[in-house]
Amino acid sequence: MNFNIINIFIVLIIGVSLTVCDDKPVVETTNGPISGKVLKTLIKNVDYYGFMGIPYAKPPVGDLRFLAPQPVDPWDDTLTATKEKRACIQFNNDVKKGQPLGWYGVEDCLYLDIFTPALDKKERAVIMFINNDHFQNSYNKTKDYAPDFFIEEDVVVVTISHRLAAMGFLSLENELLPGNSGLKDIVEGLEWVRDNIEQFGGDSNKITLMGLQGGAAAVDLLIHTKAKDMFSGAILQSGTSWISAYLQEKVRDRAFKLGEMMNITTSNDVKLLKDLQGISAPDILSRDLHASPSDYFKETQKSVVAFGPIVEDHPDGLVTQYPEDSTEKIDIPIMIGSNSREGLESMLQYLLEPRYISFLKKDFPVLLPRRLKFQFDPLKDVYDEAAQEIRDLYFKDGEVTMKSVPDLITYMGDATTNYAVDYTARVYSERSRKPVYYYHFDYISKLNENKHNLMKHSTIEEGTWGSATGDEMCYLFKCPSLVKDYLKIENTGAEERIIQKKMIKLWTNFAKYGNPTPDNDEVLAGLKWPSYTLESKEYLLIDNQMEIQKDLYKKRFNFWNQFIEKWEKLAVNGIVSESGNKKDEL
Repeated sequence: MNFNIINIFIVLIIGVSLTVCDDKPVVETTNGPISGKVLKTLIKNVDYYGFMGIPYAKPPVGDLRFLAPQPVDPWDDTLTATKEKRACIQFNNDVKKGQPLGWYGVEDCLYLDIFTPALDKKERAVIMFINNDHFQNSYNKTKDYAPDFFIEEDVVVVTISHRLAAMGFLSLENELLPGNSGLKDIVEGLEWVRDNIEQFGGDSNKITLMGLQGGAAAVDLLIHTKAKDMFSGAILQSGTSWISAYLQEKVRDRAFKLGEMMNITTSNDVKLLKDLQGISAPDILSRDLHASPSDYFKETQKSVVAFGPIVEDHPDGLVTQYPEDSTEKIDIPIMIGSNSREGLESMLQYLLEPRYISFLKKDFPVLLPRRLKFQFDPLKDVYDEAAQEIRDLYFKDGEVTMKSVPDLITYMGDATTNYAVDYTARVYSERSRKPVYYYHFDYISKLNENKHNLMKHSTIEEGTWGSATGDEMCYLFKCPSLVKDYLKIENTGAEERIIQKKMIKLWTNFAKYGNPTPDNDEVLAGLKWPSYTLESKEYLLIDNQMEIQKDLYKKRFNFWNQFIEKWEKLAVNGIVSESGNKKDEL
């Protein structure tokens, strides 16, 4: 029997367009045939298939730079997809893993990767993972997080690259360049996955979007767009679109300021776009942060993200309203949570040099913990009054001292992440027709890669307890630097392996059933994770014991609720310039 007949026989038997030649599977897609490779998982040593570097849109280069993604052209020959493509071009400022500072990656980066347990018609649940840091930096795919553990639970994993910073979010706030191209990349990739995932053993009706940090914000934004019908569940880890860093305004001015920094002097939209398309990407990314208005942080009390998602000012846009203005019901289950020391990474400079905290005595950073409709006038006494209220809650004796780094980490963790995540859980529990599952991760072991990398640079240990942002990732994905540790804890039955197995089950159960703790799951040993409600305020604490607790950080979050309610009433045209006490005195 010749080999072609064998191929045809295989296709007929498994009912999917697949051929196998020298351990290289070939799958037919809507764009053309793709060949992948056979891989093995770490723990169970089972075979799975990887298809890496699948183009889902045209390369966004030349005249397509900054613009919305365009559908990729089909191909006739078999496309070899056995190696991951380079990351989207970005400016690296992450020193934790020893990478050099500066730009890396390429503009031709709109590719996705698919990892599947089998190429058949089983219609498995799909997890599509999105990861970025405030839409400025991404990650190195399987070099950081490999899919082995999800594969061993019979789940298909998709990872995707999208444009970042100015390359993905430059906007002129008009039809020429409306913005949000980086988000539209994700939607274009999601459409490709929806149309093709069944050929890879996945179920197009059971796609869960899973996001970390800015990736979580991206998923959250997509819940409120026309893309919402393409996925069946959402996992938001240490991020939400309600954080003040996102959906900033007057970004058109930033585009022209970026042009000025590139020596482009024009008031014409077409010329600005054309000239910026001719500037080298590294030059743009090394300066785009400075396109934000001067003193933006102090003036607005918002985090500084020069180019990120925005609300588009026309009905055909992707993001057309703020989530807080939406009245639409949410029709998918949501898992959402944060980690106990979210402020560790953002406050790394104070772990490196604690003496720098002395500068905060005179210039204390007031950061509003979610996007609000008011801000304080930084030139008025009311700003200092608000700052003192924050210090009174977070800092011993209400003062910043040389020993205040732990207090600063707690404050910034709440202001940048924890409070907004908690607020999102509260709002969505009322807005959603489906359950909202709320968790808090506070477990520490050798698998907390991010925390351990941070601590390599820290000169202090006080106040560095708890789990840093992203510390849960190496329990869910295989982190290559921890391979020896995974094998060791598997053989010894260590506590962290028990926690890891349970976490993997929770995440994959959610993807499969929309419920992280279905009945009769032996690994979870009777654990039941109730949905979050405003009445119960129950959440899952992930620590050395997994248990249901109530009212996370009650004192701190109640403070912010009351702080916002109090000062919002005193705002005039969105500005708080004097306190109620002063009005009473007058």
